[in-house]
Amino acid sequence: MALSTGQPAIGLLFSETGVTADVERSQRFGALLAIEELNREGGVDGREIAALSHDPGGDPERYRLYAEELIRNQDVKLLVGCYMSHTRKAVMPVVERTDALLCYPTPYEGFEYSPNILYGGPAPNQNSAPLAAYLILHYGERVVFIGSDYIYPRESNHVMRHLYRQHGGKVVEEIYIPLYPSVEDLNHAVDRIVRADADVVFSTVVGTGTADLYRAIAKRYGDAARPPIASLTTSEAEVAKMGNEAAEGHVVVAPFFSSIDTPTSRSFVSACHQFFPQDVTITAWAEAAYWQTLMLGKAMQAVGSCNVEDVQREIYKIRLDAPQGPVWVDQQNNHCFLTARIAEIDSSGGFVVKWQSPGPIKPDPYVVVHNLDDWSASMGGMARS
Repeated sequence: MALSTGQPAIGLLFSETGVTADVERSQRFGALLAIEELNREGGVDGREIAALSHDPGGDPERYRLYAEELIRNQDVKLLVGCYMSHTRKAVMPVVERTDALLCYPTPYEGFEYSPNILYGGPAPNQNSAPLAAYLILHYGERVVFIGSDYIYPRESNHVMRHLYRQHGGKVVEEIYIPLYPSVEDLNHAVDRIVRADADVVFSTVVGTGTADLYRAIAKRYGDAARPPIASLTTSEAEVAKMGNEAAEGHVVVAPFFSSIDTPTSRSFVSACHQFFPQDVTITAWAEAAYWQTLMLGKAMQAVGSCNVEDVQREIYKIRLDAPQGPVWVDQQNNHCFLTARIAEIDSSGGFVVKWQSPGPIKPDPYVVVHNLDDWSASMGGMARS
């Protein structure tokens, strides 16, 4: 798409194909929904905001190339996108070198800062820390780790291992499988999970392997009691693929679930149902892409341009009533204040919220303070329903 002179634009870096296509399609349509709403409000100085997108197919090199294409050839320096950490890391030097801005609407492993990235997904203190406290309180101290074999799962497991050890918990097995696991990979992993006899399984498996893993575990245990799988990333998109029977009883932590019963959440879910294609699912990461794009657009409207420095300065002033609740960017680290929620998947595939933080949590991407006592206290003696 060729831009007319001076037309405001946002570049989208989400995959339509590849291992994480299901969730990235939900993010792309979340961003597009925000752009549609911004244009209904008049765009930027009466000019519609254009959305430019490519399909990187989950390939980090293609994310980098498409970011270069948008910035250098189209002069589009405001970007929203990336899902897996190695795709973000591929784009990071591009936005830093060209002084562009990437909004990253995805949970990640923490321990990173870039002046050119706004991190819109949870850092470890906003998901791993409350989840660890919840699991130890309600399920037990023995945990198996299983993850896809790349940066995010290994770093997330490093943090979770430390959190479990704080309260005398024990990691009894740690397993990594390929991003595209074979039947043999899955069967071998499930054998190790069964032998470990843990209280809970902490999964950082992403993409198409998520549904495959949950189904393999459900098949192996059959009617017998199976340990719950707890995840930072499993969403409605993966549940739709695996089926309700395989998903039931498992646990997820995220800032947003479409089951949240507030006016802003209901309005967002209704808008998604009208706007999203039938095969695209509403997820927490669609919500993150939606409000980050909305925040970006409102900053563009306020300054009347796409100038990165002006837009970023304005973003730091914005507090948005997102579907999850209030959100804003911490200027000290470019991460966002977010609400944490822990949900259990019911027999209909719905996410039933069992606990939520009293308010938005200040981001601590370097996990400087990660004491489970604070989370356990905030959860009180609440029994699982």
